[in-house]
Amino acid sequence: MNVRFIDTSVMLNLLEVPDRCSDAKQVKEQLKDALDAREVLILPLAVIIETGNHIAHISNGTVRRSIAVKFGEYIRKTAEEEAPWKLYGKELDKEGLLYLAEHIVENAQQKIGVGDMSIIYAYEQFKEKVPAIGTIMIWSTDTHLQGYCEKKVSVSMRRRRG
Repeated sequence: MNVRFIDTSVMLNLLEVPDRCSDAKQVKEQLKDALDAREVLILPLAVIIETGNHIAHISNGTVRRSIAVKFGEYIRKTAEEEAPWKLYGKELDKEGLLYLAEHIVENAQQKIGVGDMSIIYAYEQFKEKVPAIGTIMIWSTDTHLQGYCEKKVSVSMRRRRG
């Protein structure tokens, strides 16, 4: 099983949010490739929140409304499990908040926000909880998140080989 955590930058390109979608064609092709390969697509809650904030700041009201309608449909399909991705990381628990608290200074110094930190946290938690992963990555157009890509051997496979 190959897994992609969708980043806000990808969602903004899929929705073609003005001034935030310079990679729309490439992202849409990558989505098609991921779907054809039957990859598991994960939508972190932080991406929904961040995307909604970006949409709310679109200056043209007509464009803002049009994209908000489309994004609302994405959210509805996600809730009804009709979207090509699954929601993950519905809330931050005590450990998640402590992770953010422990890493906020170093990440702020590198200009990495809390939204991206929570996506990284969800990615790390998913790796720990789901044993049968081939490749897992954060799918992003942002360079500081593109390094999150790993090939991982299933825990159950290691036990059988050993």
